[in-house]
Amino acid sequence: MPSSDWSNSEKKIARRVFDSALQCELAEVMAAFKKKAEAAATPEDMWEVADFLLRAQRNIDAEYDFRYSQLILVFGRLLRQKRIAEEDLAGLAEDKIGGIKTIASL
Repeated sequence: MPSSDWSNSEKKIARRVFDSALQCELAEVMAAFKKKAEAAATPEDMWEVADFLLRAQRNIDAEYDFRYSQLILVFGRLLRQKRIAEEDLAGLAEDKIGGIKTIASL
């Protein structure tokens, strides 16, 4: 079981990895939003864009939880989705990396 204690250096690494993955995902959503908004020609299209944004916001809010008690799970999912790389986790304790890899393999 990974330790729930995070050293100051691990906290900095975790914040950097988390923020980087979040910014990449937000950039993808922004690009998709712009494409959909530009293509919208009818009121129905407009509401579809709004629905897209709402779904994206809900997904991101559910996926990105920066509570230290949740980071092993969050990083495991991000690693499985290839939003982060194992190298990004360098500097974290081995038990944390092991827990993240276990989650990623599920």
